[in-house]
Order: sequence, then C-alpha cells, then structure tokens
Amino acid sequence: MEIKNIFLFFGIVTAVLAVVVSVIGLRSEKFPSPRAMYALLGLAVVLVVGTGFFAVELSIEESEERKEHSKEVIGEEASVSPLRVPATF
Repeated sequence: MEIKNIFLFFGIVTAVLAVVVSVIGLRSEKFPSPRAMYALLGLAVVLVVGTGFFAVELSIEESEERKEHSKEVIGEEASVSPLRVPATF
C-alpha cells in the first residue's frame, strides 16, 4: 500500500470521526459517557498521530522524488547545446 493512500485513509477517517462525534454530541445531552469519552479520545489520538506520521513520511518521499526528477532534468539540459541568438544591432 502506498504511503499516500494510508495518509488519505487516516485523514478521512479522522474527519469523519470528528463530524460523527459532533453530530452525536449536539443531539445528546449526556454524550459522552465516561467510557465512551476514553474510547473516543484514544481513537482520536491514534488517528491524529497516524495522520501526522504518514504526512511526514509522504513529504519525505515526495521530496526525494522531486530531487531525483530535478537531477534527471539537469542531466538532460546539460547535454543540449546552448541556443545562440544573433546580435542585430
């Protein structure tokens, strides 16, 4: 599985959890119970830490890909002779 897919999974699940908890919290006066609060807090911590971890991993991977791509482009440009523009003054 690609890092980008894992990152998107964690991010989407985190956002969905936030919306669901908000909707349930707005409709129920006694939400959350102490057990539910600890369970939701634990789940939220895991999701947020996972999202942050894979965001960093994805940024490192994309940075390395950009560096490799720029080396290839520089190598291709170096093999091309420079364009000469005639002076017409």
